[in-house]
Amino acid sequence: MDLKLQVKQTQTLSQRMIQSAEILQMTSQELNTYINELALENPVIDIVEPPAGNQQKESIEEQQWLNSFNEENYYLYQRQNNDDDYDFKNSWNINTDDGETLQDYLWSQLVTEEFSSLETDMIKFMLESLDNKGYLGEGVEDIASYFQTDLSVVERLLYTLQQLDPAGVCARNLEECLSLQLERRQMLTPVLSSIINGCLEMVARNQIPAIARKLHLSQAEAAGYCQIIKSLNPKPGVSFSSREKLRYIIPDVTIVKFKEHFDILLNESMYPNIEINSYYSQMNRNPDSAELKEYLSNKIRQAEWVRQCVTQRGKTLMQVSKSILEHQEGFFTYGPSHLAPLKLADIAQELDIHESTVSRAVSKKYLQCSWGVYPMNFFFSRKVSVQENTADPDNASAVTAADIKRALREIIDAEDKKKPYSDRLLGEKLAERGISISRRTVAKYREEEGIADASGRKEYV
Repeated sequence: MDLKLQVKQTQTLSQRMIQSAEILQMTSQELNTYINELALENPVIDIVEPPAGNQQKESIEEQQWLNSFNEENYYLYQRQNNDDDYDFKNSWNINTDDGETLQDYLWSQLVTEEFSSLETDMIKFMLESLDNKGYLGEGVEDIASYFQTDLSVVERLLYTLQQLDPAGVCARNLEECLSLQLERRQMLTPVLSSIINGCLEMVARNQIPAIARKLHLSQAEAAGYCQIIKSLNPKPGVSFSSREKLRYIIPDVTIVKFKEHFDILLNESMYPNIEINSYYSQMNRNPDSAELKEYLSNKIRQAEWVRQCVTQRGKTLMQVSKSILEHQEGFFTYGPSHLAPLKLADIAQELDIHESTVSRAVSKKYLQCSWGVYPMNFFFSRKVSVQENTADPDNASAVTAADIKRALREIIDAEDKKKPYSDRLLGEKLAERGISISRRTVAKYREEEGIADASGRKEYV
């Protein structure tokens, strides 16, 4: 056995540093939860809500900017600042509780019908078995077995439910959903039925010639039938409220645009301030025992460290926001089409902090400005050279991926839908605009935008 001495340098993170990084990464809502939970286990912490007066410091110019918002954004801003004087429900006369669910809507259409106790239970069971798309998630055989009744009874009740609005609801699959809608319109012909039951994948891929050959139709006839199918709603239940509560985006940073300058507002009203309880602080100075002294000292150090981390979080978030504003001033002034290339490393070098710190500062956080609410990492757009494989890449001009996608969509919107551009032709059209990228890159951006290829975009009528 050989024994060797080896000297090496390793880096370890203390528990405090890990806690500091976690607090930096928290959103305002998460930080509020964390502080309140910490106060439950640490008796020396006093929760102090931000003074109401701090919420009224907006200048006249800020109020004018807020008034320029649409009404939903104004409510969002007031809500995030905990303005108790702004009663959204009363002033708007809107019920802010959960909206009507699909199950409630369907049941309301059956109030005039008479059902036995067993049938009522079966109907409620089937309504509760609907998924978010409005499809029945349980098989009729399983339902009959569960209620120990005949299959014909379940099928009769299911037929009743399938006659309700919206058309196609309570279907067991996509094919049945589309067929129910065509039946309601009295348009379910044998040809449409054949397309629904045997050619839906080809319809999705816009393979009109293949459908025409399979069903012995002309391309114009096949295209017309496919257009009818595409006009149907494959998810009749999505327009209703989900049983899960909606999650509202509350921005952590607001950038206010004035005539000659910008202001940055941190959403610090979403979480309380941390204070050290005076009673326990006095007890720590005159403890009854060494054990009590050690306990209180540890708790006070924990509270002070968390308070320091929260303060540092605000400073870092403000510094990163200022740096984003400086680099993306064109975006905040003129709109999304002026987003400039920006990397995390650029901000990190400018602020003399680690790149991971910048990443944590913008993680899961949102920024509100005149153009809407955006994830903060949206402003870090990668740079794409518009002259690929150039001999001098340092002198090649650059645009963002968002710029290329925008140009790509403009070209596709203006194309002849009967002769759509292939990816190669799209690359040539982009080159005419000074953006020279490969066909594979064109295909990648097209797919990221959810745009079909040339065959999928082609129209036959």
